[in-house]
This record gives sequence, C-alpha cells and structure tokens, in this order.
Amino acid sequence: MRRFRWSIAAGAVLASLLGCRSPWIQCTIVNHESTPVSLVEVSYPGGSFGVQTIAAGGNYHYRFHSLGTDTASLDFTDASRQSHSVKGPELKQNQEGSLQIDILGGNQVTWTVKAGSRQ
Repeated sequence: MRRFRWSIAAGAVLASLLGCRSPWIQCTIVNHESTPVSLVEVSYPGGSFGVQTIAAGGNYHYRFHSLGTDTASLDFTDASRQSHSVKGPELKQNQEGSLQIDILGGNQVTWTVKAGSRQ
C-alpha cells in the first residue's frame, strides 16, 4: 500500500512539472439588474453548475471542463419570481478560454466567449 501511495504522489508531481493540464473554461456570470436573481443554473456540454442567488450588481465565477460539443444555456428566476431560460453559444469538447454571461435590465442576457490558447 505504501508503494502505491508514493507512485500516485510521484505521478502528480511529474504531471505538474511537465505542465500537463486540462483545458478549462472560466465562466463569470454578472447580474446587471437592480434586483437579485436566484436559482441560477448554467448547463454546458457534460454538466451544469449553479448558485442560489446573485445580488444586484454582483457576479459569480466558476471554472469547468467542456466534455462534449453542445449549446450552453442559462436558467434563472428574477425578482418577480418569473423563470427564464436562455440558450447560449455552442461550446466544443476540450474548448479553453472564458465565458462571460451578462444578465442585463429587462432580463436580457448576452454571452461573450473568448478562446484561450494552450501554453
């Protein structure tokens, strides 16, 4: 058992020294509304994440790995308890970069995707 633990630790150190890393998308959701939004959920290829509430003028950050190619979407509830579902851009498997989701006045949503590069 001791030898197995050392081999796992050695493998992790070796991977970090060699610069091995997975491609990630850094996502930021910004609430530009004058009221909080709640039950915020982003679905992306291979998973989803969410947060209970984003305050007025607040933001939420999350990093994820796109496991397939499909359209992203955002679901949220506004201050008047109306649910909204908004389709976003297509994300590709192993895509890397950033995704900003802006919730604007009138519950409008804009999506900004920036491709990253592997170093």
